Amino acid sequence: MQISIVIGTFNQKAVLETTLKSFINQSIPVSEYELIVVDSTSTDGTDRMIESLKPPYRLNYLRVENKGKSVARNIGIEQAKASLILITDADMEATPNLLEEHLKAHKEQPFSVFEGMTINPDKKPYIKQKLKALQKLPWGYFLTGNLSLSKKIITQCGLFDVNFSGYGWEDIELGYRLSLMKIPLYYLPSAVNFHNHPVTAGDMLKRKYEMGKSAAYFYKKHPHLEVKLFLGINPIAMGIFYFLKTFPALRKLIRNQYLLEEYNYRLGLVENQP
Repeated sequence: MQISIVIGTFNQKAVLETTLKSFINQSIPVSEYELIVVDSTSTDGTDRMIESLKPPYRLNYLRVENKGKSVARNIGIEQAKASLILITDADMEATPNLLEEHLKAHKEQPFSVFEGMTINPDKKPYIKQKLKALQKLPWGYFLTGNLSLSKKIITQCGLFDVNFSGYGWEDIELGYRLSLMKIPLYYLPSAVNFHNHPVTAGDMLKRKYEMGKSAAYFYKKHPHLEVKLFLGINPIAMGIFYFLKTFPALRKLIRNQYLLEEYNYRLGLVENQP
């Protein structure tokens, strides 16, 4: 067995079924990979769907107490039988050569991390910047919807920090720690999957607040200038936030989604600073 795919899930039965089926027709033999699904005690029938699926590959389904994405992923990584890990999500549909491309990359450049290409529901890549194949990436691109690395490396780094209990930053914070270990991160656009979960404007505002909470913890853990600037903690952005916070009547007039998201992000950040 060459590669273990780790997926954490909670009440995502429909999209998870599509994702699991997308791994049936991979371009490598089914004996070369396994899927580990760590279910944080879903109540939508995920367990019955898994039981009825009966895929040709090895599927290890674990139901655990809901303690967040980081805990679920850590359990999956610890249970992995292969030396190489692909971390993805329940709503990420794989293309047939996804695993083959990740495996080829690791054979050519071992002891590295590879970030694949995820296509959003709007048919555009999640990473919008124009990047070259195998371009070395900064730690801010450590995005775990389509990312592979060795089990040994991620275990040595300490896995995901379980103190990230809400949405956001648990993956990039791990990427930051790996960068401190001098583990290179490369872009692998030949390894493609599709994100099958459109997010509404209202849901995005809630996510941004949760991301702000997580950012406060991230910066508390790593109080470094590069982290501070990456998280958007700068005088101009914070000045705009405090201005809008001081004048709620003005804030109610805002219709720009980006400005509303940025405000909610910094509200979560400020309300959860130590």
